Amino acid sequence: MIDELQLAELLCTRLCHDLTGPIGAVHNGAEFLSEEGFNLQGQAMELIVSSSLSAVSRLQFYRMAYGKVREHGEASLSDKQKLVTDFFAGSKITLDWPDSHTDAVGVSISLKMSRLIFNLIIVASGTLIRGGTLTIRIGQDAAGSKQVTVTAQGPGLKWEPEMDKIFSGGLSADALNPKNVQTYLTKRFVDDLGAALTYNISGESLTMQVTQPV
Repeated sequence: MIDELQLAELLCTRLCHDLTGPIGAVHNGAEFLSEEGFNLQGQAMELIVSSSLSAVSRLQFYRMAYGKVREHGEASLSDKQKLVTDFFAGSKITLDWPDSHTDAVGVSISLKMSRLIFNLIIVASGTLIRGGTLTIRIGQDAAGSKQVTVTAQGPGLKWEPEMDKIFSGGLSADALNPKNVQTYLTKRFVDDLGAALTYNISGESLTMQVTQPV
C-alpha cells in the first residue's frame, strides 16, 4: 500500500495544478488593472470576477472530495448537487443530476458516501477529455443496498489501462503519480465503506456503480 505521506504529496500536487488556472487568471486580471494606460478595465474586472468564482467553486468542491468527514451522519444531497453544478458551470461537461435523485429519492446517504460520490465524479469527468455528459443516479437494489451510479458519456472517452490495475489492486505504489492517484484514492474510499465497485466501458460511455450493503 502507498505510504500516507506519498499519497498526501501526490494529492497536493494534483490539487495545486487544478487550482492554478483560475487563481492565475485572477492575478492576470489584477495586473492588467495596475498597468498605466490600460483601457479595458471592464474586461479585466470580468476576468477577475469569473475566475474568482471558479476558484471558490473548485475549493468548495475539493473540500467535499478530500476533506475529513464525520463517521456518522447523513448528507444533504441537494447541497452536494449544487456544489457539483457550480463546479462544472462554464465547462464542456453537462451535468445530469435531477432533483429526484437527491434528497427526494428517499435513500439515506452517509457523509462518507457523499464524499465518495465527489471522487467518482472526478474520475468520471477526467475521462471526458472533449466534454460530454455526466450522469448521477442514487437508488437501492432489490436487497435494499444503497447504489450510486455515475456515468460519463462523450466523444473520445479516455480510459487509461492502468486504471484497471488500480481498481483491481494490481498497480504498485511506485507507479502512482499525480494523474492516476485520484483513481487510487477513490478505490480506498470504496474499500473504507465496505462497498463494491463495478464499472463498464462501452464505446464512448463509462458507467461506475458503487453498491453498499445494508
